Amino acid sequence: MPLVAAALTILAFTIGLTLPDVDLHLWLGHRSAMTHSALPACLLLTRRHWQPAACGMGAGIGLHLAADTFPNRMIGYATIKLPFVGALSPGASYAWLAINALAAIGVAAWLARRLHAPVVAALLTLAVSVVGAGYLWRTDGGWPVLAIAAVAAWLVWRRPSASPQP
Repeated sequence: MPLVAAALTILAFTIGLTLPDVDLHLWLGHRSAMTHSALPACLLLTRRHWQPAACGMGAGIGLHLAADTFPNRMIGYATIKLPFVGALSPGASYAWLAINALAAIGVAAWLARRLHAPVVAALLTLAVSVVGAGYLWRTDGGWPVLAIAAVAAWLVWRRPSASPQP
């Protein structure tokens, strides 16, 4: 089943990249809190056999929300809409997107380590990184996310190892 779980993770990742914008076709209004959150990925956690999909969905939604955190201007169309309440303020919208992006990516990382063998998890991370970078490259708001990810990767790479020196 490891191959099926990996394939399901990748499929859910590609769906998760665009899932938040399904609200454009629903009565929810653009940037609905229902779709622009970690909620869709977390709902998949309700069934054990859906966890590989939750892993991919979390990664895809996380990247989408990270890009949405950098709109040209956080007004009107770009702000988060809560059902029956209305739009959040620009500051609250930035916070909502950033917190949910981190939460979704955190769920994905936690599940990837838990569900997939280390080699499979590494290959999935590579695939998600390549596809995600392509998505961010051509998406509004993607360039700042790529820059932040590059700096974070560089800092992790430069971090001294924890092994003691003789």
